[in-house]
Amino acid sequence: MAVVSESELNQQAELSYVRGTYEVALTYQLAGYTSAVTPADIATDEVTVGTAGYARLTFTYTNADLLAYNNGQPLAQKVASFVHDGSASDIVFTHIALLRDVSGTKTVVAVEPVGSIATLSSGKTAVININLLHGRP
Repeated sequence: MAVVSESELNQQAELSYVRGTYEVALTYQLAGYTSAVTPADIATDEVTVGTAGYARLTFTYTNADLLAYNNGQPLAQKVASFVHDGSASDIVFTHIALLRDVSGTKTVVAVEPVGSIATLSSGKTAVININLLHGRP
C-alpha cells in the first residue's frame, strides 16, 4: 500500500477545507446518524432557530489554519459557543453537526453525538471545540 505524502495531504486539505463557510448546528436525534446523513436530515432535526436564542454559528478556514503535518493534516481548532438567552425555553440537543456552504450548496462535513441529551438553560453556555484532521491513516 502506498503512503500519501505530507505535501499531497496538505494540498488536499487546502482544496477541501479552505473554501466556503462552515456552519455549526445543534440537532436532536435519538436514533443517531449514518454516513449517508444529508443537509436536509440536519435541518429536519435541528433545534428551532430562535429557541432560547439558538442560531447556527459560522466560521471559515484560511491557509493559515493548515497546521504542521502530524499523522495527517490538522486544521486549527475552532470554537463554537452556544449561549442560552435566559428565557424559559431550553435548548435540547443530542448532536453537533458541521456543514459547509459553498456558493449556496450545503454538504455535511461531520456529525458528533454529545453522548447523552444535552440541555442548555438559564443563560448557560455550551462550548464546542472543533478539531479536524485530514488524511489520518
